[in-house]
Order: sequence, then C-alpha cells, then structure tokens
Amino acid sequence: MNAIVIDKDYGSVTAEELDCVATAYAAAGIQLKRLDYQVVATQQKEPTEDEIIAGCKDAMAILATGNPPISRKVLEALPQVKFVQRFGAGVNSIDLDAAADLGVMVLNLPGFCAKELADVATAMIMSLIRNTAYYDREVRKGNWPKCKYLLPPDVRELTLGLYGFGLAGRYLHDIFYKGFGTKVIACDPYVSDTIKGQYPDVHFVSFDELVTNSDIISIHVILTPETTHVFNREVFKEMKDSAMIINTSRGPVINNDDLAWALETGEIRYAGLDTVEREPLPEKDPFKTLDNIIVNPHCGSYGVGSKKTQIQMTCDIVPQAVTTGKVPGRCVANKAVLSKNVGYQFI
Repeated sequence: MNAIVIDKDYGSVTAEELDCVATAYAAAGIQLKRLDYQVVATQQKEPTEDEIIAGCKDAMAILATGNPPISRKVLEALPQVKFVQRFGAGVNSIDLDAAADLGVMVLNLPGFCAKELADVATAMIMSLIRNTAYYDREVRKGNWPKCKYLLPPDVRELTLGLYGFGLAGRYLHDIFYKGFGTKVIACDPYVSDTIKGQYPDVHFVSFDELVTNSDIISIHVILTPETTHVFNREVFKEMKDSAMIINTSRGPVINNDDLAWALETGEIRYAGLDTVEREPLPEKDPFKTLDNIIVNPHCGSYGVGSKKTQIQMTCDIVPQAVTTGKVPGRCVANKAVLSKNVGYQFI
C-alpha cells in the first residue's frame, strides 16, 4: 500500500515530521512517498491536477499539507485512492461531493489548533488596541511617538462579535469574557442548542446584528460558497467606524481589496489577518503600507501543542483505518460518505 505527500512546499510540516508519519504508516504496512515533480514541470507552489494524477497512480492515500486541487477530475483519474488526508482543518481545495460520490474519505484534523487560533486572535486584538505593532515600527525607524496615534479604547467596555462559534471561537470567548469581562455576541446558524446552553452569557444574533453591534469581529468559520467574501465593501459600510476585524480562518472570507478600501477611508479602524486572499502578499499590496493592520504569514496554527496534536492525529487516522477498519467520524470532512458502504466502521 502506498501513500503520497503531494505538496511541493510542506509549509507548516517539516521533513522530520513527515519522517514520523512515514514510520507510523510503515508499521501499518503503508509506504509513504513524496511526489516526484519531475513528472510534470511547473513552478507554482501547489501541484496541478495533472501533476497529482501523474504522480499518484499507485496511491491508496493522498496526503496534503497545503491546499492542492483535489478535484473531481483528479479523483476520477485515481480510482484506487481511498483516503485524502489533510494536515489541517481546511478542506476548501477538495471536491467533497465528488469524493463522497466516489467513496473516498476526506480526512482532516478538526480543532487541532483551536487554542492557538484563539491565542493569535487575542494577540492581534490587544496589539491593535494598544498600538504596540505601530509603536514598535515607529521606534525602529528612529521615531518616538509617545501617546500619539489611535487613542486606545478599554477592551472591557467593548463588544466582541464571533463569526462562527466553533472551538476557537469558544476559547476566544473564554479569554475575553472571563478574563476582561468583555461582552460577547456570536453569529453561527449551525451551532447546536446544547452548545448555546453551555454559554448563557453569549447572545446569538443574526449576521446583520453582528456587523452593526460589534466593536471587534473575529472570524472562525470554514471557507464555503456561503462564507466566501461575506465581509465586503457593503458590510464594512455597516460596521462601526471604530471597529476592528480579525481573521484567523481563511483569507477569502474577506474581500481583501474591499478591506484595504475600508481601512484607507476610515470605514473601519483596524484589522488583524493571519490569512489573506493572496499568499504571500504581492509586492505592492496595500496592506504593506497601512499602519492600522497586522498581517501574519498564515501561521496561527503554529504552536507546541498544536504541532504535537497535528502529527499524532495524522500518524493515527489512516493506519488505524487500515489495521482495524475503524475511522473517527469527526475527522471525516465529507460527511455524505458516512452513509455509504465503503468498508469501514465510523466511530
């Protein structure tokens, strides 16, 4: 049995960590390989559909550390593939419907970095409120703007709006509500009544109410057609001109051109982005010249705890499926496959 890591640039996963995965796979009788990109020569960061097809003819499992295009074309050309394993939670580059139709399990790591994402959102919120990133840049330039720039509000008197109330959003709630006493509201039409009952202090609101009432909006959703560019020019016009937006989910949830406009014109006051639409930022991207924004290189999941969980889960899921026939249902991203007879027991 063969499994192939198909990304050109492993990004958040090191070669040493892949060696650990290879050892776990070998114990289950699976040989882990890296895709040979001499098959089809291209220069882009992610592999093309043709590269994946050409390089995975003998693969039972495909492993993706990034966001390669696992389309219907790819899956139909590789009928022997039974698993697609992501090293993260996002699966927006994978055709989940096609995978379910073909009996392929798309596996991800839900919640593996929820605490880290809440932490980086907190760091961005407080840095923007207290102007720390701006002051640091100015001091390094030789300036000393003491008590200048944006007058910091008191976070205890603000309203934090959570767009998405999954694990990361709940951890962020705990930090601000329990730590500062900040009022928290949330918009999540998919959150269960059971979860809502565990957070009696959180007022669940519509999207429009979230937009108009929040001083800080922090985004914690997956990228879907429903959430793509949900934050755009019209939405920014409805936000408070003193508002902040934080994105630790997926870049295209925000229309980045519209966000640059909103920051430049004063429609909103500041933004903190762990992820953007165009990664890395283009040379002349306006985000590089704005003082009221923090941009990180999509590393919110980076941390001691999340790295340990990420690699351990990846070492476990497919080998467990092969050796025991059991798959953790919470790690199956294309839920439609759960009702199909694919020869595995979902636990």
